[in-house]
Amino acid sequence: MIHYIYYIVVCLLLNVVYDEIHKLHLDPSGRHPENPRRVEEAFSVLKKSEVWSRIKVHGTFESDFEKLKLIHSKSYISFIEEECGRGFHYIDSDTYVNEKTFYIASRFISTSYYASIKSLESSEPWLIMPRPPGHHAGRNGCAMGAPTLGFCIFNNSAAAAQAMLDSGLRTLIIDFDAHHGNGTQDIFWNEPRVLHIDLHQEGIYPGTGDVGDIGGIGAEGSKINIPLPAFTGDPEYLWLLDNVIKPLIEVFKPEGVVVSAGFDSHVGDPLTMLHVTEYTYSAIASTIMDLMNSGIVKSFVTILEGGYGEGLNMGLKAYVESILGFRCFKYDLKLKPPRGVVVRELSNVLRDYWGLSISLTD
Repeated sequence: MIHYIYYIVVCLLLNVVYDEIHKLHLDPSGRHPENPRRVEEAFSVLKKSEVWSRIKVHGTFESDFEKLKLIHSKSYISFIEEECGRGFHYIDSDTYVNEKTFYIASRFISTSYYASIKSLESSEPWLIMPRPPGHHAGRNGCAMGAPTLGFCIFNNSAAAAQAMLDSGLRTLIIDFDAHHGNGTQDIFWNEPRVLHIDLHQEGIYPGTGDVGDIGGIGAEGSKINIPLPAFTGDPEYLWLLDNVIKPLIEVFKPEGVVVSAGFDSHVGDPLTMLHVTEYTYSAIASTIMDLMNSGIVKSFVTILEGGYGEGLNMGLKAYVESILGFRCFKYDLKLKPPRGVVVRELSNVLRDYWGLSISLTD
């Protein structure tokens, strides 16, 4: 079956936060996958794209430590500040800091918070390109039993979502990073006003995000985890978009949307085994823009998370082009639900907590 997707230019401007200060956070050996080159190259691809004229670039805003304390505990903030004061070293087996990390991460998390406010005021989408990333960082650091921080320091996506809550908006978080956004889920575990939909590869770091993890007392059903087997690709992701995500959106009626955009779910990423391509990222972006253009969504912020290969460059470019209405493509796919027991378990959650009767079987 051939599907045609056309996007009309209805968004005239995308605000992008890119700040060269991110380059000061680095492992001097150059061997760590989370390094300055990844975001620098992705930004360079945007600069060379046909949508560049519709992008307004901003630097980071000043740090606001009161906003930082809305997301992380004082003890964790102090821990990071003290560790950074010691200079370059690893604070766990995969996460490093140096003397500039606290300054950089504080500015990016503050910027993420205020980007939501600016999006609400202007009705324009924002994209934040932070380093270090954030969605594995919970309120107290390592989250939900994860052994490490997974390259992350402060949770930018949580800050963007918190700003939407503070503005009185029902808030949707969609996280399509290949790794479960355990930090974000930890922070909003007991918050029913945040619907967090997380699509991730099963069986990999951080080892969290089972379908049965549905939220804390009073927030049951607000956390939708969709762990997917290796090699899951566009047919399954687009099926989930049509049959799970869009119906949930219709019931929840979000007024603010945060997308944790991790492009390590791309087929070209060297660290994971998912087979997503630009089609999925484009479809997700256009879905949210449709809601914004209709006036349902009043604030839309995308936070860059993972992505460690050429898939980041291709995926982010496609995602941005779709926000701005510049993509038109056709694909020959038969959409299908994902393999495994996840489909039956997910069906139960949707029925019990959302009243959605959706068949998730072949």
